[in-house]
Amino acid sequence: MKKYIIYFMTALLLIGATACGKKADAPQPEQAQAEGVLPEDMTSMDKPIDALLRCMLENNTAYDSTDPEFFWSALYYFLGENSTENPLVTITEDDRIKVPRKVAQEYAIALFANYDDLLPLPEALSASITYDEDWDAYLLTQGDRGLAETVLSDYKEADNSYTVTAKLISTMEDKDVLCESTITMQKNAFADGITDPKYLYSIAEVTQVSGFRAPPESVSAVFNGLADSHTVEVTLEDGTIQAFQFYDSEVSKKLHSLKEGDAFSFVYQSDDKTGVLTILQLN
Repeated sequence: MKKYIIYFMTALLLIGATACGKKADAPQPEQAQAEGVLPEDMTSMDKPIDALLRCMLENNTAYDSTDPEFFWSALYYFLGENSTENPLVTITEDDRIKVPRKVAQEYAIALFANYDDLLPLPEALSASITYDEDWDAYLLTQGDRGLAETVLSDYKEADNSYTVTAKLISTMEDKDVLCESTITMQKNAFADGITDPKYLYSIAEVTQVSGFRAPPESVSAVFNGLADSHTVEVTLEDGTIQAFQFYDSEVSKKLHSLKEGDAFSFVYQSDDKTGVLTILQLN
């Protein structure tokens, strides 16, 4: 009998030692976050951050939640690219996005940690977004998404705030970093009052570290002719005559084969510092 008791106790000790070993080896959540890994409930924040970076780069503006034009410009980028995922959002017969007021509020909260209410809609954005009182909804024109994506990294936690590094990276073959910023967030103060909230944090500050070029865009135009060996003049769809630079050998070969009046489309990128527009590829 004593022999069996000894065997039994030995087995218990071995099981306990094995369990302790596994527990010691398991990574703790605090350790993972200290190494810069984003918490799972923060991964969806790449979308509002992406909208802000695009808005700031393409319009050469700073983050300012008190400016109605910036407030609605950033919200337009965010809603235009992501709101159709919301079951309350629909597309109208004239191909506009209909966003109920409460959905616009939910998305604005993710963009601005000091959110109190939707700011007045500025007249300057009336061509892109309007308010329909009968529907209590905002109507947005649909736009083209730039050829870039936002990647978050370097998560850090401080007293009641969280910071990440955000990089807006070209999806073209070169994978250039178009902008790198430090984003400061807080917990979404309104999350408890939202049914199934998607964004559990609110952005409090965007510090732009570097930003040189806007995301690539695709346009259609009519070929007017070559001004020199690296400059082409075109007429855009809105009637604007514009000059673009080109340096890629394949782009040069195709442009030299065009005749005046030929319609074509291409991907270009603008340099925020110099204003130069450069064709990256022909579609």
